[in-house]
Amino acid sequence: MAKYQLWDEDDDRIRVVSWYLKGETDLSKEWSMEVVGLLDSITGATPYGRPADSGSREWLAELEDERVAGIVSFSRIAEQYEHTFEFGYSDEPDYLSKTYGYSIARSLAEETLVLQAGLSFQDDRVDSSVPGGPGLGIRSKTTPELSIGAYRVLNPKTTLSLNLTWGFPKGYLSDPYKQIGLTETLFPGHPTLEREVFYMYPENRPDERRTFVLYTEATRYLEGMQASVEGSYRLFSDDASLLGHTIELKLLKRLGEKFVIQPNYRYYQQDSAEFYRTSLDGTSITPLLQPRGKGPHYSSDYRLSELITQSYGIKLTYFHKEDFSVDFSVDRYVMRGRDGITSQLFYPDARVLTIGFQWEF
Repeated sequence: MAKYQLWDEDDDRIRVVSWYLKGETDLSKEWSMEVVGLLDSITGATPYGRPADSGSREWLAELEDERVAGIVSFSRIAEQYEHTFEFGYSDEPDYLSKTYGYSIARSLAEETLVLQAGLSFQDDRVDSSVPGGPGLGIRSKTTPELSIGAYRVLNPKTTLSLNLTWGFPKGYLSDPYKQIGLTETLFPGHPTLEREVFYMYPENRPDERRTFVLYTEATRYLEGMQASVEGSYRLFSDDASLLGHTIELKLLKRLGEKFVIQPNYRYYQQDSAEFYRTSLDGTSITPLLQPRGKGPHYSSDYRLSELITQSYGIKLTYFHKEDFSVDFSVDRYVMRGRDGITSQLFYPDARVLTIGFQWEF
């Protein structure tokens, strides 16, 4: 399988070009191997914390980055159990990530019920000096995760799945590219030199986090329409009061013998993190030049604000042969703030184009 994807935000914001390659092969009767490769190139400009101004682009930081990533997994099926061992690697100029994972699944009730459990550990190294400040050099971040899940065939036309995941990130959890502003008075009381200056400081997120994800998905075949509908719901929460809800709907409809059309819609809504604020003005917080994750915590990253995103699009798959298919999809992504305080200029809209093919041999 190979895919090309273009993420292109409006108003010359972020542009991401991604190349994705996936291959799978049987190593023996019981063992199989899967390899996934990914190459991302990112260019454009993104908000870094300065108040937005429609008349300039000073509130945007230019960036250019490239990421190389890959995942290798080995699976062993023996009797009613499937064991999967996984190693992931992601390398950017300022970010190195390694992931180790293991999961086990068991089939029951004549394979109409599958129970699954997994454990993963992500080990990251982040350059906190970006974008050129004194920084504290390379910082570490670790993320253990535990998951359990179940998949059930309810009848020949209906399936249902449920997954729960707990995460425990720890270490450097701030974004070195994000800052927050504070208006300070210089030479207070001086008749001619007193003035106010807006300074930018690095954000300071907590150095420990607890996350929880609930994900459920249902599929139903609609015989009258000769189509299947997929619906999913995802709940995300953490210990900083960030709560998110995602609803996604897909309809897969066959058009003749060669084509499948798939319209889709996704809605996401979240509350803000308790330490999100647009600036430090009006607070008693004195920011540090190099925060280390201890309180007080603060961030003006708009992605932590109260917001809504929606995406909708359509995918068309062409089956040239039984073992070869080509797909093409276009999507529109829209993000809006909900707190009435954060400028709507921060929230991007984007076009997404994806082209791929799958070949089995």
